Amino acid sequence: MKKGFLVVLLFALICPVFSQKIPEVLQGIWEGKDRFVYFDNAADDENPEFVIILKEYYGWYYDRAAEPLEYKEAEPRTRNAATHKDPEVIPFTINEIENITDAFQLSITYSKHYSNTTSFAIIKDKVYLNPYTLITDDPSTGSGTAETATLYRGYQYSDGFIMNSQPVDENISLLIMLDDKFYDVRYWQTDMDYEATTVTFKYKDDVFQVPKHLYAEGTNYSSVNGRSKKVRNTQPAFQVANQNIIYNTDKTVLILNSEPYLTKLTDKKTFEDLMQIIKEANARRKPDPEPIFPVQLPSFPGE
Repeated sequence: MKKGFLVVLLFALICPVFSQKIPEVLQGIWEGKDRFVYFDNAADDENPEFVIILKEYYGWYYDRAAEPLEYKEAEPRTRNAATHKDPEVIPFTINEIENITDAFQLSITYSKHYSNTTSFAIIKDKVYLNPYTLITDDPSTGSGTAETATLYRGYQYSDGFIMNSQPVDENISLLIMLDDKFYDVRYWQTDMDYEATTVTFKYKDDVFQVPKHLYAEGTNYSSVNGRSKKVRNTQPAFQVANQNIIYNTDKTVLILNSEPYLTKLTDKKTFEDLMQIIKEANARRKPDPEPIFPVQLPSFPGE
């Protein structure tokens, strides 16, 4: 019985899970500085589609880098130095973060042993990386001037939806928002068992209770050493200009000092639209480079 259970468990851990649907808000074509990303549910709703088109050669060629194998049957691939005969097929899963509607985690498996998890938020048809999410069971209690505060937790940093390894962060942050200022609480990797308890953060007259541990992408992070109940080496609060703070509608997601990673193409949504974008881009002709030396026309006597 134990042997059979272990086999099933190993199979579940090794094999990617595809029997999920792409959230409606994520479906469609998204454009970034160096890539297009396309999400859709297959006709059978069992194999969600994830496509990455890279803007190669300074944006002059669009490479169908990652897509389902059946795409080449519907639209043959152009084989050249940039585009391989067969695409990368990316096993992936998408999950909401702690039941927050606009925040997600995309886990990409790029080898048998490694995967990347990217936390992101969708706000007004834009994808933002590295969001902070509201701690809904807010453990913060204030004293002195810190009577009311809001806690937003961070996750491991990510460069985006990429197909290579990203290092695991040694530190993540929790933000204490009090009126127009923020305190940044540092959490570092620990091998301690996770504890759902709080510790004290104090800076001058501002006192808060914050989570002792934060769990992110399979790693436990701690704000204190050992059994300590007080955060050490606290730093002064900082302020952020209002234009650099972005919230979703219900303020369960916070974006700080961040440009959109991707923007949704609201007028182009389908596989056919995506292929047309690629064809039009790759039909362009790059202008001839400027000559290294000034061009001088020959002169003749008597002219």
